[in-house]
Amino acid sequence: MKTCYSFKLYLFLFLQLIFFPYGSHAEEKFKFGNVSKEEMEMKTYANDSSANAVVLYEEGYTNFEYLEDFYYITELTERIKILKQEGLELATVKVQYYARGTDRERISDIQAWAYNLENGKIEKTKLDKKFIFEEKVDDHYNQIKFAIPNVKVGTVIEYKIKKTSPFYYRLPEWNFQRTSIPVKFSRYQIAIPSYFIYHIVSRGYEKINVNEKQIMQSFTIADRGTSGIVSVSAKQLTYTAENLPALNNENFVWNASDYMTSMFFELAATNFPDVINKKYSLTWEDIDKTLQEDYDFVKDFTKKTSINEEIKQFENITDEKSKIEAIYKLVKGKVRWNGEYAFYSGSKDALKNGVGTNAQINALLISALNDAGIKSYAVLLRRRSQGRIYHFMPSLDKLTTFVVASETKDGTVYYLDGSATHGGLNMLPSDLLVDAARTFHLNESGKMVDLTKLTKNIVAIGNIAILNSDGTLNCDITTSYKNLPAYHFKNDLYNLKDSTEYIEKFQTDNNVKVTKYAVQGQNDNLSNTVTENISIKKEGLSRGDFIYLNPLIIPHTTKNTFTQSERKLPIEFESPTTFLITTRLQIPDDYTVEELPKPGKFTLDENAAGFSYLINQTGNEIQINYKFFLNEILFPFSSYPGIKEFWGELTSKNKELIVLKKK
Repeated sequence: MKTCYSFKLYLFLFLQLIFFPYGSHAEEKFKFGNVSKEEMEMKTYANDSSANAVVLYEEGYTNFEYLEDFYYITELTERIKILKQEGLELATVKVQYYARGTDRERISDIQAWAYNLENGKIEKTKLDKKFIFEEKVDDHYNQIKFAIPNVKVGTVIEYKIKKTSPFYYRLPEWNFQRTSIPVKFSRYQIAIPSYFIYHIVSRGYEKINVNEKQIMQSFTIADRGTSGIVSVSAKQLTYTAENLPALNNENFVWNASDYMTSMFFELAATNFPDVINKKYSLTWEDIDKTLQEDYDFVKDFTKKTSINEEIKQFENITDEKSKIEAIYKLVKGKVRWNGEYAFYSGSKDALKNGVGTNAQINALLISALNDAGIKSYAVLLRRRSQGRIYHFMPSLDKLTTFVVASETKDGTVYYLDGSATHGGLNMLPSDLLVDAARTFHLNESGKMVDLTKLTKNIVAIGNIAILNSDGTLNCDITTSYKNLPAYHFKNDLYNLKDSTEYIEKFQTDNNVKVTKYAVQGQNDNLSNTVTENISIKKEGLSRGDFIYLNPLIIPHTTKNTFTQSERKLPIEFESPTTFLITTRLQIPDDYTVEELPKPGKFTLDENAAGFSYLINQTGNEIQINYKFFLNEILFPFSSYPGIKEFWGELTSKNKELIVLKKK
């Protein structure tokens, strides 16, 4: 990425020597190596007594330099106090950097120390450079890894790292907060020359203090044997934050890092003298074009393999959905998923070895389906567990894998993935069901799609129960799992040794004795429905002249997971779901109903979620119809009080009992 020659000429025309404040940091409260006795004697962190460790101080400085082109340098310094055994893992440091092609990033000037209090004196242990290792992460990234020596509970660790990068169009993101430990003080300073215009975005819920001032910077320019110094105004931004709590991964959050208090910078344009301003802000259309021209990415989407020959056996299948299923089953039978997700494929090796990443399997699928006359294309995404991509911030770097979309002539779209070992069409693992993904076509622009509502997910339970005079209950339970619940059920069975282990767990969890068990559909990896039949016996329901029984038999939920007084993070459920229970309960002739639960109904946020509970008695039979539905899965944290109340009502209703009295 080279700066144009006319800009170099301009620099030499306006040479002047000025002071460049690189490395001169005003109001500095911290000095590397100057660890206080107070820090050494710290036993707990006052703001969070449960913390395993605490970042006492961290600071980062990003500045620009020039050598044939601009590049940036970021210096990071960090000091951490280890408070508990669980915090020892922080002594192992990993730093990733881009290492593909000629434009590579570089990590240098690594220093690390451990400080321990021994007999009232601070003892220092230095990291030996021979214990600094470089590892390959993937085709694009390497990482520097080192373990600071002599670290134990009570140790203060400290390290410095310098990163040099030619990629000034993607400056480093600065995270003030951590997902595991609190941060006492964090400061980030960046000086941006007026040649560069960045979109600066903050996120998170904690307060960031900002100080902005104009400074002058100087750059040494060399060209054709001549050199000089040019000055330019710059915007120096200093961000500080104090006493940041650990960003705890609360229940029902896909990835807490999405809400970490952070700053990030996107290059919008350059503004070099005597050069036409150039816009850098990417659009999703720019990313489409970049990938369309990336031979390594698209080569396997059209490559013919032996699978393309084998799909000729399906030529007589006229129903497009059935043809998609047949090809999907064929490919999954040829290549087994190796447990890894990827963005680039290389499907030839996967077909040869019979095992591969989801990207390799998906590339084979796209090629085979298109060859069979089914319009198919990639859908680019970032898995839930890795964090979101955003509509308003297009980024190729954030995309980490893709699934397959197959479109029939009537416009129906089915989604498939090589990692979906227990699912058929539209039955993707939850990690892939993101709310923002990008369709990718070889010859046209894509569009953003939401994958969170691909299917109607239903669990339907039917109970036929007989209650005996001695307080024992016999019940035949038929449960139908449809779509994502079926996927989870099949996956759970697969991970157990056999059905005996499943039955034992079911008995323990529900305090029953299983007398008969059968399941259908669990071995069909393309089936979207599994049916389970269980016969159970439950004892100990009588207390003197009374019998107490939950008419739902196996309740939907008996624990309210939303009990904290307040919440900072949004609520993100897995998927839209409907849960149904119907019960027909025969009560003994020598008992009468003393008390029945009251019918109830509760709705949340204009039908975003709700439940109903209907119960009635006809002679000796009691009928119950219970329905829970979750139509929306993403709620802002401001909805938390309503969700807390809703789940409280739901839990209470699930625990209500029938009371029978002996005549």
